[in-house]
Amino acid sequence: MFRKIRGTAAFRASGAKLYAFINSIRENGITCMSQRCHDGCFYGCVYTYDMKNLTELAQQNKIDLEFTERKGVPFKLKGYRFRFGIIAGFLILVSFVFYLSNIVVSVEVCGNSGVSREQIISALSDIGIYKGKFIADINFRKCEQRLRLSIPELAWAGIRHTGSRIVVDVTEADPPPEMVRDDIPCNVVADRDAQIMSIELYSGRQMKKAGSGVKKGDIIISGVVDDGGGHTLKKHAMGKIIGKYEEEVTFSQLLSSEGKVYSGEEETKKYFDFFGFRIPLFLKDAEYQSFDYSETSNSFMFLGKKLPLGMVHSTYTPFEYKTLSYSAEEADILLQQKLSLYEKNFYDLKGIEVENREIDVKNYSDKMEYSVKYTLVGEIGADYEIYVD
Repeated sequence: MFRKIRGTAAFRASGAKLYAFINSIRENGITCMSQRCHDGCFYGCVYTYDMKNLTELAQQNKIDLEFTERKGVPFKLKGYRFRFGIIAGFLILVSFVFYLSNIVVSVEVCGNSGVSREQIISALSDIGIYKGKFIADINFRKCEQRLRLSIPELAWAGIRHTGSRIVVDVTEADPPPEMVRDDIPCNVVADRDAQIMSIELYSGRQMKKAGSGVKKGDIIISGVVDDGGGHTLKKHAMGKIIGKYEEEVTFSQLLSSEGKVYSGEEETKKYFDFFGFRIPLFLKDAEYQSFDYSETSNSFMFLGKKLPLGMVHSTYTPFEYKTLSYSAEEADILLQQKLSLYEKNFYDLKGIEVENREIDVKNYSDKMEYSVKYTLVGEIGADYEIYVD
């Protein structure tokens, strides 16, 4: 087997200095097989890589050397060296396999339930991930951010590739229902000063009536009940208590502050990763004094295996530090935005109704301030554990 891989050549040598030639073969460490002498000629067989040395020794000893037979892979391949069609076909085949290993052939979506697969595939196509796209040109981190922005129902998205298959893992924004333990004895108490608007009793003994006022910590539904037989039981009190209460919040906006100002531009530079060395595929470096930097790298694939070759995407988001000055009108708009965002995060998402708001605007030399007095309607009950001896 090894002889076929290395290749062997049989030879016939004749001449006056034949024995000197034989000794030279041994002295030069040339492996000579099948040696024999017949009718004044020396016959043998050497490996392909020793043919040149053997020819030089024959010339030095004035020996007539003739290679009579050649066997093995090197000679077989040599016969095809001018058959360019075979070489071209092989290169085309390798290029085709390489191409298919590095383009998007299929896109899979995992983890979605409320958001349809078609909606996610359409959004991916808009941001640059579709069948036939060259994988090395995809900035996965940037595409993840754009996918979350394009579909608000997604709380998280991760995009990865396995060979030519793109896998999109998503988590939707719907939170799991809160698990309520009903085996721990507790009271339902007021978590703030309020006026009770309504009570829905599920378990326990009601201690307050609708329309009455309560202080923070007052028991509204008691978990201590009488079983009717003279025995006192401690159980998990449950109910929905809606109350009206007031809350004061202060918002402020400086009229002058230093901060980042983004130009709105974004520049991506590409490098060719060659065995860990980065070769820039651009002529001019990014010329920014201050910028946010992020990068992603994609390795080329061949037959499902990662190659030590790939593309690196370096993204620069320039900004400047500037002193920002606001007029009274601009500060007022910013405060309204803060107010709206606060109500959305702390009231709307918790099901709390804003019945009334009174805004007291205060102007200072360096800032504008909103003092807001809210009248709110929402859940005021909180579980308070009853400790059992």
